[in-house]
Amino acid sequence: MNKRARHLILLLGLLPGLTGPLPASAQPIQPYVLAQTTTGELQAAVQSIKDKLSGAGFQIVGEYAPYAGAHVVAVTEPALLQAAAATPYGGFGAVEHVAATQVDGVIQVSYLNLDYLAAAYRMDADLSASKQRLAEALGAEKTFGAEQGRSPEQLRNYRYMVGMERFDDFYRLGTHPSYEAAVDTVTRNLEKQVGGAALVYRVQIPGKQQTVFGVSRARVSDTRANDKTIMADTVDQKFDIKTTAYLPYQMMVAEREVIAMHMRFRMAVWHPDLTMATFGKLITSPGAIEELLRKIAGGKRDAFEF
Repeated sequence: MNKRARHLILLLGLLPGLTGPLPASAQPIQPYVLAQTTTGELQAAVQSIKDKLSGAGFQIVGEYAPYAGAHVVAVTEPALLQAAAATPYGGFGAVEHVAATQVDGVIQVSYLNLDYLAAAYRMDADLSASKQRLAEALGAEKTFGAEQGRSPEQLRNYRYMVGMERFDDFYRLGTHPSYEAAVDTVTRNLEKQVGGAALVYRVQIPGKQQTVFGVSRARVSDTRANDKTIMADTVDQKFDIKTTAYLPYQMMVAEREVIAMHMRFRMAVWHPDLTMATFGKLITSPGAIEELLRKIAGGKRDAFEF
């Protein structure tokens, strides 16, 4: 193995494969749901999505265009908020991302599979009712994103390989004097578009000092952390059905601390079949994303690390 390959493994730990065969009794879950494909103008499709979601009782909390030909609508509802409040870091699962992506004259409408999300984010909740409402509102043509899927048991303790980050190996981005000060700092910096980032949504988890933020990196000039460079130009080159609903990136205030899922977990869990070659193109992205999010959080670090 050459030095370059060893470097990739040490920094990203990206060797493809499962942690073991799926138990016979476990039903594998795919990361994403393709709701439907349609034709026409993208903005008309987005408006239709929003109308259907609102009609089904979902609250639209934000939306953005991460790059040309793609649009993401973020929604929540009481059942998702209640589920988020039931576990320590469930706020990361409080918001569903629905994407419309133009591909070769066709618009793919897709969203995060809530069964997969609940298991990956260790939420102690059954989101099947919310999943059913999404399917009735938008459709559920097929699931996709991982050839073999992953079982709930695998997802709850997921890491790409030994030494990789798990769900709760967070970026720890800064601590503030109070929960309110932390939320105000993150909100203000996103509104000021620090580092080129911008606010997509802000959702407070009921009954907890916890607020989750959706962060646009559409205008981030550092290509190592830019939405288009990471997704459209790199990761989604490997997918016929695009995984745009992975976006936007999230960060969260939990009491006085600002945290975010590590990219080496978040990217891997939502794209478990990506190869070392693809991830190798993003070798500096985990550090660049942490650096960007730390600026938004108002935190400091002593040394830059990948």
